Amino acid sequence: MSRTRKLYSKEERLSILRDYYSSGMGLRACARKHNLKDAGMITRWIKMYEGDKDFVSLQAELAESEMGNRSKDSYKEENALLKKRIKELEKALAFSRLETEARDILIDKAEEYFNVPIRKKSGAKQ
Repeated sequence: MSRTRKLYSKEERLSILRDYYSSGMGLRACARKHNLKDAGMITRWIKMYEGDKDFVSLQAELAESEMGNRSKDSYKEENALLKKRIKELEKALAFSRLETEARDILIDKAEEYFNVPIRKKSGAKQ
């Protein structure tokens, strides 16, 4: 089963970008609102139209009141995403610590079994 891709005209893209900047909502929320495949499309469009005079004028108009127009839902969504990211990073850190501890135990056991020092001495020259 093949998926058909919707092609957006320049006007549609600029309209979505205008909505993104004026509403103050996050990339994902804007992508959902406009039924886009993913939030990366908006990012790619921003890069695509950086030098475009219509887009540059759009950014200049909206830069002044960017923070004031953000909704509570936008802040809540961003906060939830940040909390989720923190939990992911904490899990990764805990896993990394366990990995390091496992390596240390492995080296200790190897040194004990083979009766050979494996770790380098801290002051040794190479």
